[in-house]
Amino acid sequence: MATLPTALALELRPVTPRTRLRALIEASWTTQAIAAAVQLGLPGMLIDGPQSVQALAQQTSCHTPSLLRLLRALASIEIVAQREGGRIELTDTGRLLSADAPGSLAAWAEYCGTSSWAAWGQLRECVQTGRSVRRQSGAGGFDHLENNAQAALLFNRAMVELSRPVAEAIASEVNFAGVNSVVDVGGGFGELLIAVLCAHPHMRGHLFDMAHAIDAAHSRLADAGVAERCQLVAGSFFDAVPAGADAYLLKSVLHDWDDDRCVTILTKCAQAMSSNSRLLIVERLMPEHMSVSTYDQGIARGDLNMLVAQDGQERTLENYRDLLLVAGLRLMEPLTLSVGFTVLTAAKP
Repeated sequence: MATLPTALALELRPVTPRTRLRALIEASWTTQAIAAAVQLGLPGMLIDGPQSVQALAQQTSCHTPSLLRLLRALASIEIVAQREGGRIELTDTGRLLSADAPGSLAAWAEYCGTSSWAAWGQLRECVQTGRSVRRQSGAGGFDHLENNAQAALLFNRAMVELSRPVAEAIASEVNFAGVNSVVDVGGGFGELLIAVLCAHPHMRGHLFDMAHAIDAAHSRLADAGVAERCQLVAGSFFDAVPAGADAYLLKSVLHDWDDDRCVTILTKCAQAMSSNSRLLIVERLMPEHMSVSTYDQGIARGDLNMLVAQDGQERTLENYRDLLLVAGLRLMEPLTLSVGFTVLTAAKP
């Protein structure tokens, strides 16, 4: 009787172009499996130790056989592990899906599997028209978050998770000598500003963003112990930016917008700056020629995400230099951070 090949034997088979292509085509399943795990609360249930499938099904109100199928899928991508007796254990990777875990990506996983999911299905139309899904429907920007508290909370929690390692790198690697006051323009829940103020106790800050973000930032600033050194200002950077600071931070803001609106944002920053102020633009730079590296794939994914969701784009260094020139600012020496983002410092001529 013929024996079945082991999983290891199957894994050692040569990866053909067709096999690799099929994996790329079908990659969306992992986004949904991980998002479902977060929505069901599985990481939080497993954070203190293994549990049986039956216990998890009871806690999540799930159909037990179907939950087992999801857990098997999660085991195959090392989110959970199946132990003796059928108990399910969270892996080190899976622990990052717990909302309270250091470096958590729980909100980002849920956001990618829910809020941003449908937009990707319209990528072809966005490529043909050059307009995002929201713009095609007559909307645009982040105005939709002003009237949807739940969507705003998920979006801003996701942005906090993505910003945390970048914020820590900025706080420790950027030279803030001579900077006593800083404005975080479009700073969301304040993750970047908190990191900078904690690292530089002499500094004072302004957190500037729309009301949906500012309203929830108070408690975070207080918990970090920097509330007394920070003023929260609600407003639009298309209208005006708080004036008179030594430094202005624009982290992952410009990639959300088209060139014309980027120039408007930069112009408003320039109007608020003194002759000695500095504008620190923090973005990932689009390479002139793409490689097959994981980093460049991340840039490509982000660029297409901006196309379908926001009318924005990832830009090259020269693209940013041109935008700054139109806004009346000059680009100084860029700084590449250890986390892969670049700090573009700009000043008045």
